[in-house]
Order: sequence, then C-alpha cells, then structure tokens
Amino acid sequence: MSAYVKYIESSGARVVPIIYGESKEIVMDKVSKLNGILFPGGAGDYIEIGKMIFEEVKRRNDAGQFYPLWGTCLGFERLAIYSADQPDKALENIVAEHVSLPIKFTKDPLTTRMYEGLGPMAWEFERKNMTYNAHMFGVSPAKMQSDKGLNSFWDITSLSYTEDGSPFIASFEAKHYPIFGTQYHPEKPSSLWLDGYNINHSWESIQL
Repeated sequence: MSAYVKYIESSGARVVPIIYGESKEIVMDKVSKLNGILFPGGAGDYIEIGKMIFEEVKRRNDAGQFYPLWGTCLGFERLAIYSADQPDKALENIVAEHVSLPIKFTKDPLTTRMYEGLGPMAWEFERKNMTYNAHMFGVSPAKMQSDKGLNSFWDITSLSYTEDGSPFIASFEAKHYPIFGTQYHPEKPSSLWLDGYNINHSWESIQL
C-alpha cells in the first residue's frame, strides 16, 4: 500500500486509510469528511464496504457535491462489479502479469476527463509500453457492450491487449459521475525502452 500512499501524497493530498474491519459507522463518518476515494489494487476483500462507499459517492454527486472516486486494478474490477447488471459475470479471466503495455485509445484522449490534462503527451501511451499490469481478471469490450449496467454507466477510454492478442479494458470513466478506473497501475513505474536505454517512467513523471 505504500506505493498508493506515496502516489497520492505526491499530488499534495493527505491520505486517510479506511481500514478493513472498521464498522460501517466509522467508514461512513470518514467518507463524510474526505474529498475523494481511491479503491486500491492488490489483495483484499472489501467488496461489501466498497459497494457501500460506491453508492454513497454516487449519492453525494447526485446531491451536487463533487466527490471523485478512482479504482486501480482490483479497485477497477470492483467498480465494474458494482455497476454491472450481472455482477457475478462482469469479470473474465484476463491475464497480464507483471508486464508493461501500451494502451489504445478508443476516443481522442483530449476529449476525455481522464487524459485531457496531459495534452498531446497523452498519445505517448499508445507509442510506448508505459502502463504496468499485474492482474488475473479484467473486463472485455464484449462484456462492456453486452451488460446493460456496464454499458450505461461507463465510457471506455482505452484498451490493452494480452499476449495472445485478446483486448481488455485498460481504462474507463463514468458517463455522469467523477468516477474513473484503470486496470493498469498508475502508481507503479513501468519498464520503458526508449532510444536504446532501459529507463523508469511513471504516470507522475508524465504529468509534469
């Protein structure tokens, strides 16, 4: 979890952890005092409490409060489950373990809320293997189209491809909420081969 803490703190934010096992009352009290939520990747079983937070974030935005939510890897998968008409079928076995991949934008990134702040530099994500992936599951474009819940809630912003060429959703953003997700890990550095040199590149450095 330290990578997430450092990633958030690098943007000037203060991290307040929601701890597994805390009562719903404590969790909701924390949510009421925060400005946004991150659902992290890695291991963990926070599906029930995450669903409660997801619904609260939507409620607050519906009431006029700007309250963003971001999901990374496992958090991305949780967001898909929470918004799907068939939650138990939202995910498929999509393996991309410890590999940096390019993404393929499904729309001009400058028209998305996720990538527009990068300007023309956003296109570097298509040209180089800049997104670090470490997952066994994911959401396919076909599933995003066939599940009415997913299709009505999300706009797909980019895809990546497994070693055998199968596409999976790399990032999405909610149509009507400041809710975003990446299957890849923006908090992790990617191994990037550039101009003959193996260098470290990270999402933070791209934003500078």
